[in-house]
Amino acid sequence: MAYLIGIDEAGYGPFLGPLCIAATYWSLPDDLLSDHVELYSLLDQLVSNSLKDKSRIMIGDSKLAYKPGGGLKNLERAVFPLLSNPPRSFDQWMQTYAVKWNEWSARSPWFQNYDRTLPCDLEKDNLSQLRQLVQRFLPESGVDFLGAKVWCLPAHRFNVLLNSFPTKGALLSHCSITLARQITEELPAGKTLVHCDKHGGRNQYSHILQQLFPEYLVEIYEESREISRYAWGPSEQRVHCRFAAKGESFLPAALASMFAKYTRELTMDAFNHWWSQRITNLKPTAGYPQDAKRFLQDVEAELESLDISRDILWRNS
Repeated sequence: MAYLIGIDEAGYGPFLGPLCIAATYWSLPDDLLSDHVELYSLLDQLVSNSLKDKSRIMIGDSKLAYKPGGGLKNLERAVFPLLSNPPRSFDQWMQTYAVKWNEWSARSPWFQNYDRTLPCDLEKDNLSQLRQLVQRFLPESGVDFLGAKVWCLPAHRFNVLLNSFPTKGALLSHCSITLARQITEELPAGKTLVHCDKHGGRNQYSHILQQLFPEYLVEIYEESREISRYAWGPSEQRVHCRFAAKGESFLPAALASMFAKYTRELTMDAFNHWWSQRITNLKPTAGYPQDAKRFLQDVEAELESLDISRDILWRNS
């Protein structure tokens, strides 16, 4: 058996709310694993990358699936049908998929004692139909969805980590590859392909990979503007890793993008709900730079009385 791991993020640019880095991981027969393996074609009866196709599950760039004010239905249509025991609440979601959530969210009061029922916008009948589609076509494809993990980094945790890295891009690379290592250590022995979106236009990742996989020599296959490719490990457990521009064209990474975005939107709902309970008529925020500065001005006078330090609220850049 061989494995595919796709990694992507949501919330890299904002000043408010978490940075979410997600991975989805899949198994497939050894003979199907190659640098050119394409799950969109292997699962063409089940998935599509177009929102126009309502007969299949749309898995694609989360920026296409989610628009502010448009609800979470498109994201939920992608993630929930693949889950054998889907979480029924925000708390269950974070406990199931968010790595070290209790520890990393402990300093953020807006995540304490918050919950909501899931899914938020996906109708039960629609979810049931999509689940039947998965149960019909996924087993006969030879491909299996094994799970997902999310590194959800609230501002305080993000700032602590950023102090250890020269740039935000280096932090993203380190966290993404550490997440990949966590998954590979849990999987049974087999060959693995790890696929990440490029981080901040960087082309060279070998030094980070070597730090995180010191037991093997990381071999450089290619480092270009379009793609950077590496490999390490013995032949029966060989890991191939690539960083590609427009990495969401690879289905496991596209679904990771949707897991990351869904997790971030749930946490931003918790964030805005908490603040709305304390400041009347406060306009909610998505956390992106210009509006984040407006939000900070709106709440700044209350930070001291609420005993909230700036590093718990605001992500450094």
